[in-house]
Amino acid sequence: MMEIRVIDTKENKLLGRKEIYFEVIHEGEPTPSRADVKGKLVAMLDLNPEATVVQYIRSYFGSHVSEGYAKAYESKERMLYIEPEYVLRREGIIQEQEE
Repeated sequence: MMEIRVIDTKENKLLGRKEIYFEVIHEGEPTPSRADVKGKLVAMLDLNPEATVVQYIRSYFGSHVSEGYAKAYESKERMLYIEPEYVLRREGIIQEQEE
């Protein structure tokens, strides 16, 4: 059973996003996937799933608590303009172009 606890939320008006720092408690389980964490954050905080990215989830050896950072944009267009390409690929928002 995974539990997410929001530690801090900051409104970044300049970039048009909400920055969310959180902890994931995963007793007796491996570190949850980005998709699982994103899904739970979106449901908890009523965010737009198409305009939210999980920047990182950091786990520490022997601990059942991981730290994370997510960004929720006001629109998908804003996110595509600001986020680096590798983050969008990692989140599955854009696909590799076949050559």
